[in-house]
Amino acid sequence: MNKKFMLGNEAIARAAVEAGVKVVAGYPGTPATEIVEHCAEFPHVYAEWSANEKHAFEVAGGACLTNQRAMAVMKHNGTNAAADYLMHINFTGVRAGLVLVSSDDPGGLSSQCEEDTRILIHNYAHLPVFDPSSVQEAYDMTKAAFELSEKTELVFALRPVMRINHAGGMVEYTDVIPEGRKSEFIIDRKRFVMSAVVEKESGGELRPKMRHRWLNSKQAELKALMEELPFNRVEEADGDVGFIGCGIGYAFLKEAEQIYGQKLPILKLSTLPLPERKVLSFVKGRKRVVVFEEIEPVVERLIKQLCFENRVMVEVLGRETYLPKEGELTTSVVLAAIESAMAGKPYPAPAQGKYIPARTRTQCSGCSHRGLLIALKEVVRQNGGIVTGDIGCHDAGTFEPMNLQATIYCMGSSIPMAYGIKAAGFAKPVYALIGDSTFFHNGLTGLASAIYNRADITVVIAYNSTTAMTGFQPHPGSPTNIHDRISPMDPGVVAAAMGAKVFRCNPYNVDETIKVITEATAEKGVKVVVAEALCYLKFGREGQISFTPRQVKVDTDICNGCSLCVRTFGCPAITIVDGKAVIEASACNGCGVCTYVCKRGALK
Repeated sequence: MNKKFMLGNEAIARAAVEAGVKVVAGYPGTPATEIVEHCAEFPHVYAEWSANEKHAFEVAGGACLTNQRAMAVMKHNGTNAAADYLMHINFTGVRAGLVLVSSDDPGGLSSQCEEDTRILIHNYAHLPVFDPSSVQEAYDMTKAAFELSEKTELVFALRPVMRINHAGGMVEYTDVIPEGRKSEFIIDRKRFVMSAVVEKESGGELRPKMRHRWLNSKQAELKALMEELPFNRVEEADGDVGFIGCGIGYAFLKEAEQIYGQKLPILKLSTLPLPERKVLSFVKGRKRVVVFEEIEPVVERLIKQLCFENRVMVEVLGRETYLPKEGELTTSVVLAAIESAMAGKPYPAPAQGKYIPARTRTQCSGCSHRGLLIALKEVVRQNGGIVTGDIGCHDAGTFEPMNLQATIYCMGSSIPMAYGIKAAGFAKPVYALIGDSTFFHNGLTGLASAIYNRADITVVIAYNSTTAMTGFQPHPGSPTNIHDRISPMDPGVVAAAMGAKVFRCNPYNVDETIKVITEATAEKGVKVVVAEALCYLKFGREGQISFTPRQVKVDTDICNGCSLCVRTFGCPAITIVDGKAVIEASACNGCGVCTYVCKRGALK
């Protein structure tokens, strides 16, 4: 065995490669992004950034039917997008091993919502889920998931949370990559054609009902497997109060043991279905047990049901009845729960934390989105109306100092919400602001629906040729894919082909951008404004920029210290010192957009 320090995402990727994965597909999303990038480092692995997570899952699903192991990678929001395919492949099953990595983000530290995808994958789709408690276990579980997926003919899900994806630790790995398999596709329409067709040999039953019965028949096999896996175990210690750690919850319990300097009676649970015999053995004879899990009371409820069915009298506490129902677990939360549960007291009210000054999100210095936001805000000021937002670097425009977008929900929602507002009779202009990566992810169908239903909205596409928010991953509108240079799809050309009226501007030229958006607003129907400028942070390193650099200076004789440039613009390179605006030369990229903001002409 070899040892190496790895982050969780690298450990998952390494394990997949060592398990013989052939095809890896995903869509960028923190905290899971780096898994695909690490897999792409191995030449024999086909890795791709798909247009969205549903397509990534379908690519992996197609690959596994050819006797090749595959993996689909996404964050929890993406699992929602892939739910349609999830609720079909669970009925058909797989041929070669197929692992779905669904990374959750308790607390929403890098997401627009917090969510527990165990509910969707296990409770709804009835598929097994591994919940790793450490970087090493993420590696071990990934390898096991491929083997067990192939053995059971079911998709296996790995559900690391952000604190596992981005954690670091020493990992024991084999560094042995198996020989490649021969690809072959065996046609089996009765299994892999999901349609409401009557099956003659089953007495006239519909195929969906038959495949559902097949899925249900697998559950006993899964439960038996979970009893034998090393990922679930009991750690004995004295005490009539037991503690159950699920995934990262187990890591917190081990930390609590170190703090207290004593052992706790712990049941480590890292799988769904649960190892029911282990659970019953652990809870019998105890006064109460506390379940630590992220983030919904999934295991807590299953244990309550199991105890009820087996007439085991024990108090089961957790997210539903004891711990905070929202937010991620922390050391302080776990310690407070342990002490209170052992004393038989309610969970204490959270202590008042220290005040930390709020820091709003903003764009990088020289970001083209800042010029676009300033221009769009000016158009809205002149014409009235509202802006529906989407996911991307530009969504920082909803915060101080821009205060522009009125709504932000999920990938691609800006366009349908915009024309929904107009359909309801809203008289003023409505603008949908969407990024290029999001446009190809889930904006195309919204645009098609808007055009088809004769909406009257203005769609503004922030086209910076990369998925910048998650680390500059390419998308169909980029000049590369994950490996090679390609001919990018121009969102403006795509929109025009769909029937939209297309306008173009360079957002570094604020006056031009205001003029173009104003002209588009005056037109009827669906208009698309393509605000095209390369992401400075990515392409600037490569010597490609979309503006003529200039050294902006402050004329201190003109500057009156009004701080308008700071309060309304938000560029990190501008600050106020001794009552005057100051430009930090090391942070300024010379885009010159700030010169538009100062109405006195002090920025030159």
